[in-house]
Amino acid sequence: MPAGLAGMSPANFGMVMATGIVSLSAYVLGFVPVAQALFWLNIGLYGVLWALTVARAVLYPRVFFGDLQDHLRAPGFFTTVAATSILACQFMVLIHDTHFGLVLWAFAVVLWFVLTYSIFMALTVKRDKPALDRGINGGWLLAVVATQSIAVSSALLAAVSALHGIRRNAHACKSRQRL
Repeated sequence: MPAGLAGMSPANFGMVMATGIVSLSAYVLGFVPVAQALFWLNIGLYGVLWALTVARAVLYPRVFFGDLQDHLRAPGFFTTVAATSILACQFMVLIHDTHFGLVLWAFAVVLWFVLTYSIFMALTVKRDKPALDRGINGGWLLAVVATQSIAVSSALLAAVSALHGIRRNAHACKSRQRL
């Protein structure tokens, strides 16, 4: 396996995923300063990892796209979906930014579709496949985690959007009462 940027693991977004989970848990437990600090750290990590991922795809396309067809490394790409969904949740919960949360949620949904269909298609039509015991490992559960992260961020987005709608309607009713 190549070293440095060429050998960067597609699963590195697991760092953002885990940091986001700890941040949201800290918030729920009342450790708001910790949650906020981890949120801002997560924004930086997310940006750096995307810059490195894009650089890797541009500078080492053969290795990058080879990972998408590798039974052991391909599941790591699903951490990008979970990281994006969890960061969307952080935006909505920690700083009440539904708009950017919606943008990240939409990006996560697109990533999920692209990765799910491209990875599974590439591995299904691949001529040379490893034996089952060498081609499947616990990393494949990341596809499930990515799907669950979409479900969670979708539910949160729906709840937050409904709350904004209720507030908007209440404000409109109060404004009419004054007339």
